[in-house]
Amino acid sequence: MPKRTNDFQKLVYLVRVNLAEVAKVTESKMLTDRVTKRLREVDVCIEGRVGGQRVTVCIECRDHQRIADVTWVDMMKAKHERLPTNVLILASRSGFTPEARDVATGFGIETFSLTDVDEVDFPALLDSASSLWTKSITIAVAHVLVRVRPSPSLAGETVRVSPTNLVYSSEGAEICPISALVEMLLKSPRAQQYLSDGTEEHIRFELTWAPPSDNLGNPFFMKKVEPEMFREIESIEIAGPCKFEIAKFGVRRGKMFDVHVAWGKTKIHGREAMVVATRTAGGEEKLSIQLAGSPE
Repeated sequence: MPKRTNDFQKLVYLVRVNLAEVAKVTESKMLTDRVTKRLREVDVCIEGRVGGQRVTVCIECRDHQRIADVTWVDMMKAKHERLPTNVLILASRSGFTPEARDVATGFGIETFSLTDVDEVDFPALLDSASSLWTKSITIAVAHVLVRVRPSPSLAGETVRVSPTNLVYSSEGAEICPISALVEMLLKSPRAQQYLSDGTEEHIRFELTWAPPSDNLGNPFFMKKVEPEMFREIESIEIAGPCKFEIAKFGVRRGKMFDVHVAWGKTKIHGREAMVVATRTAGGEEKLSIQLAGSPE
């Protein structure tokens, strides 16, 4: 059965992700019904340990314009009586009827809704007039050039290599394919800074690592077959096409779990994305972004 989701459920999930410390938060979690032994879907599941005991907190979300009534509360209570749920929380975007809240309280079920916040001292990120912007980068490595140092018998030269070409230590031991060094270069702080400075006008990138070395400062070598010898790598250059995309999130504000929340949606490379910023009563701020179809 495909997982179901909606904006309110995803908002609740990302808020809980921001607030969680050691607990595991999963959206659309499948839990086993104790009676039927079949899997049943829970909107948001928070799993952790308290005093050495495993605790499962389940949140069910209702994204309707109509206020949640006692019927929904009764349905959720009956559902979770057969699931390994220790604590049940019901979230309704539009709130609950007084009867629904009373019945939930009597069952020990916590309820909350998304309420508008108009007069709250938000930091700049969560200000009512603010917007959030994201920059996404797509790159493709078209070629890798390796420059080797000159030796007593050979001049220095630059060669175009394939991802499977091997890299060696000074003793001639295999270390990794050149593709691993390319990945290291792309993940380096220098590369991240270089790419973050790009704009939508940029269509090509070039990065150079000179001289490349391991975490101990030891150089890398390429193996020449004829005559057989190991040549020290002086630099690695990668280049290829790139695409920068700037996306704006129109920010909405609210409050849940006594936490101030700002959130918005946009599209990044054709995929829907939601951003959620939270601020706790203690002033701790966090921000999460999730793309539609991305791993949990």
